[in-house]
Amino acid sequence: MNKSSEFLGTYFDKDSVLLIERWVRIIAWLTLFGYLFESGYNLYQNILNAIISGYILDWYFIFTILLRVVQGSVLFIFMQALAKILLIFLDIEDNTRRAARNTIKEK
Repeated sequence: MNKSSEFLGTYFDKDSVLLIERWVRIIAWLTLFGYLFESGYNLYQNILNAIISGYILDWYFIFTILLRVVQGSVLFIFMQALAKILLIFLDIEDNTRRAARNTIKEK
C-alpha cells in the first residue's frame, strides 16, 4: 500500500486493519469454543457426579451453565460485529478517497 498520499483524509492503514479484523474473528471463534467446551465439561462433571453419588441433578448449576453459553454467544456476536464495523470503516475511507480523487480530477 502506498504510504504517502496527497489526500489528508487517510485515517487507517488498510493492511493493519484487515489483520486486526482477521484476528478479532479468530479470537471470537476461540472464545465461543472455549465457553462451549467449559460448559460441556461442567455439565459432564455435574451429571457424572450425580450418577456416581446417587444425588439428583443440581438444576441451578445446569441453569448457570446455560447462562455461560449465552454469555459466550453474546461475546462472539459482539466480536463479529466489531470485525464488520472495522470493514465498514475501511469502506467509508475508500469511498472518501474515491470522492476526493473525483473532485481533484474535475478541477
